[in-house]
Amino acid sequence: MNLEKELKGSVKISVCGLNTERFINICHNNNILLNNVITTDSGCIMEISVSDFRKIKRPAHICRVRIRIMQRDGLPFVIHKYRKRYFFIYGIMIFILVNIVMSGYLWRIRITGNMYYSSKEIIDYINSMDIHYGMKTGRIACDDIEAGLRQNFERITWVSADVNGSRLRINIKEENGGRTDDNDTSESDICAAEDGCIVSIITRSGTPIVKAGDEVKKGDVLVMSKVESFNESGECFGVRYVRADADIITETSINYSDGVLREHKIKEYTGRMHTGTGIKIGNRLINYNISKCKYDNYDVYTEYKEISPYENMNLPITYAYFYYKEYNITTSEYTDEELEAILNANLANYIEKIQENGIQIIQNSVKIDIGSEAGQASGTLLIRTPATVHTAPVINPATEESEGTSNE
Repeated sequence: MNLEKELKGSVKISVCGLNTERFINICHNNNILLNNVITTDSGCIMEISVSDFRKIKRPAHICRVRIRIMQRDGLPFVIHKYRKRYFFIYGIMIFILVNIVMSGYLWRIRITGNMYYSSKEIIDYINSMDIHYGMKTGRIACDDIEAGLRQNFERITWVSADVNGSRLRINIKEENGGRTDDNDTSESDICAAEDGCIVSIITRSGTPIVKAGDEVKKGDVLVMSKVESFNESGECFGVRYVRADADIITETSINYSDGVLREHKIKEYTGRMHTGTGIKIGNRLINYNISKCKYDNYDVYTEYKEISPYENMNLPITYAYFYYKEYNITTSEYTDEELEAILNANLANYIEKIQENGIQIIQNSVKIDIGSEAGQASGTLLIRTPATVHTAPVINPATEESEGTSNE
């Protein structure tokens, strides 16, 4: 589609007479553009713009040819056709104007790649940066968003922010393990986060206090940030403080307890379903049909449909569809085998979650006991974990002054 042609309008005409070729030559010499010229038995057919059509009256009179309009296309003819339907024309103009204006404002924030941090957490932080729905997209500084997210969310290792139409897109990547303090160079000791036994210790900086096989308590210093320098006589001539850095594996035990009642309630869906509609404006959800649902027990499922007049253009209003599924509650009892399977599944899920944090299971001493009213799983898990924390060192000014202190 030729947009300029549609806006200015065009006319398809037939030219009949003995001097049609002369007519075409005169139009060409007068810069009158003729398009898609087709020769017929009686003359020729061509397309011409509305502005040029007003100029062919004189060439047609000179050549004594007859002009007949076959077809009219374009916006000027649409406006002329509906010239008495003011509301229709005004509605189209207002719709176009609203779309142009709305496309310059922020109506959607889309977060992708996040698993540890929820989308609500990230959006709340973005709102704290004075970035909110309805603001002009030209005021959004994507570089500041990226820097702020990396600085305030320690598990985020990479972030990309860009504005696409009326939508702010945030794409992030998170680390799999725990927190990292690679960019922190302040002096600190490494202390035990839990009671346990040191399995291995590899020190890169600082002075180790413990060795493999030592029993430690929570809060004990494992690697000091204090590093002493000695001369050939074995005398200390200086002290410096660094950020202690070491790989330390601690073996410890954690208690585990879980219980499941034998008697439980089951939802039996009847197959009956009630539907409703609503709208979501910004963060506010309006449900018009909640009072119309007559079910005593039901689950509600909600689907949202964004209003997008065209790609990358989102309006702040979202359609909401509510599905109310009726169910009846019945009482049932688990068998011994079902109770044992549930408790084993819960324990397996618990172990899987702690292993995601780099914890190694050495021994599983959890026992399952099935009773008449409930099933119980209890016991301990022997684990190996890098359970350490950094703390600020305690510096004695009097001692350091006598020995000579320097910081790097």
